[in-house]
Amino acid sequence: MALVLRGTVVTCDSDHRILDPGAVYVGDDGRLAAVRPAGQAPPAGFSGAPVIDTGGLILPGLIDLHNHLLYNTLPLWEAVGVPYLHHDRWVGEKHPPDYSTSVTWPAKVLGQAAPEALIKYVEVKALVGGVTAIQGAPLSTRPVDGWLLRTIDNEKLPAGADMVMTAALQLDAEELREERAPKLDGTRLLIYHVAEGKPGSIVHREFDDLEPCLKPGLIGVHATALTAADFKKWQSAVTAVNAAEKATVVWSPFSNYWLYHATTDVVEADKKGLRIALGSDWSPSGTKNVLGELKVADAVNRHELGGRFTDRELCDMVTANPGDALATAWGPQVGRLERGSAADLLVLERHDPARDPYRNLIDATERHVRLVLVRGRPFYGTRALMTAAGATDTSALTVAGLSRRVAVRDPGRADATLDWPGVKRALEKVRDDPVAAWRAAQDALADWGGPLDDPDAPLALFGDMPEGDTGAFAAAGEVPLDLVIPRLDPLAPDAAYFAAVARSGVPQLQHLAGYYP
Repeated sequence: MALVLRGTVVTCDSDHRILDPGAVYVGDDGRLAAVRPAGQAPPAGFSGAPVIDTGGLILPGLIDLHNHLLYNTLPLWEAVGVPYLHHDRWVGEKHPPDYSTSVTWPAKVLGQAAPEALIKYVEVKALVGGVTAIQGAPLSTRPVDGWLLRTIDNEKLPAGADMVMTAALQLDAEELREERAPKLDGTRLLIYHVAEGKPGSIVHREFDDLEPCLKPGLIGVHATALTAADFKKWQSAVTAVNAAEKATVVWSPFSNYWLYHATTDVVEADKKGLRIALGSDWSPSGTKNVLGELKVADAVNRHELGGRFTDRELCDMVTANPGDALATAWGPQVGRLERGSAADLLVLERHDPARDPYRNLIDATERHVRLVLVRGRPFYGTRALMTAAGATDTSALTVAGLSRRVAVRDPGRADATLDWPGVKRALEKVRDDPVAAWRAAQDALADWGGPLDDPDAPLALFGDMPEGDTGAFAAAGEVPLDLVIPRLDPLAPDAAYFAAVARSGVPQLQHLAGYYP
C-alpha cells in the first residue's frame, strides 16, 4: 500500500542530502515516488495515504554484500589453528572443535531437514540489524518461494532476468577466461571470493587467474592477500573499459581477523580508487549482521587506520557503495533514497541526538532498529510502527531485551508457511534428533522421484562453502550418529558471543563489545 514516512531522512544520494524533517513517499509498487522536505506538497496519489511520523532516522536499508546464509544459525567457531595462512587451511582443521563437526554437518542437516525454518531464521537475524538486501543465498533443489529479504544472488532486476553470477569457491582459470569474463559486458555482475588469506600466501595466484574478469561488474570478496600494486592494476583495468566506473572490493574485517589475524588493505584500495563495501560473512567467523560489521570497520578505522575514513564514508559502505556496485546489473535500485529507487527502508532511533546521523548509524545496535521495509512492505519493527505501516499476520519476538514484531508468514508462498514460533519449533525439532531428521529428509527426496528443480519438489538447501573432511558418512548418505547441533545463534550479540571474542585474544576485535553497553 502507499505510505508516507516522516522523520530525518538520510538520503545517501549523490549529494548526501539530509532532510530534517523530510518525507519519504512509498508507492504501492514497492518503489519510492518521492523524497522531499516535509513541508513540500506530496506527489500525486498520496493525498490520502497513511502518514507515519517515525520520530527517527529514515535511511536506505542496509546491504550485506558478502554472506553465506546457510550457516547463520551457528555460533562462532573457536578453531584452535588460528591464525590460518589462507582459506584452504581452516577447512581441513581436524583438531576439536573440528570444521566438519562444528560447521559442515550442523548446517547440512538443518538445511535439508528444516529448510524453510532455516531460511526464515537467518533472514530475521539480518532484518533485526536493518538489512534489506543480502548476498549468499544457499543452493537449493528448486527456487525458494517466499524470501523476506532481497537476495542478491536470486534477484531478477531490472527486467526479470538474473544478472548476478556468484562463486564462493575458486573457479579454474579457463572457466574464468572462457565463461565468466565474456559475460561481464557492463550489464552483469560476478561476485567472487579472491585471494582470501595472508599477504604473500599462495592464494594470491587467484588474482592472477582472475585477470580476464577485471572489468566493470566484478565484485571481489576479501582480497586480503592483494597489494597496492594489485589494487592499482584492478582499478586501471576497470577504467580502461569505462572511465567512470570503479572496481569494488567487499571488506569483512571481523572474519578476516578471526581466521587470519589480518585484513584487507582497504587504505590502499581506497587510494587506488576502488569502491569499498562491507559484508558480515557468516556466523562461524563473523558478526551477526552488517550493522555489527559496521562497528568493526569503525573500530579498525579508528585504532588501526588512523581515521582514514569519515563516518559518512563508513556508512556508505553499507548503503550507497554496495548499491552503486549492484547498479551495474540492476540500475540505481538500492542503497540511495531517490525517486524511483526500491522502497527498502530502515527506520532507526536517533539515540544520540547530539551526534550526526552517520555516527548514530555506526553506534546503533539492534535495540535502535524500529522499522524495516523491503519492497515497500513492513517485515520487522516495533508493534506501533508495524501496525501503522499496515503489517498483518505478525509474530512477537524479543530482540536484545526489547519486544518487536516480525512478519515471516505469507500464506500465498510455498516456503513462507511458518510463523516465528513455528520457525523455532522446526529448528529445535531437528536439534533434538538430528539423525532421525536427516533420514526423514533423505526419504522425502527419494520418494519424490521427479526432477529436483520442479516447483513442487521437496525443498532442500545446500552450502556454498567447502565441506572439509566428512569421511565415510557423507559417502554413505548418512550423518555422524553422535552429531550435536549447537543452540541457535541468538539474533543479537550476547554475553556468550562477547566471551568468545574475548577468548580469541585478537586485539582488533576487542573494541566491539564497547558498542553494546
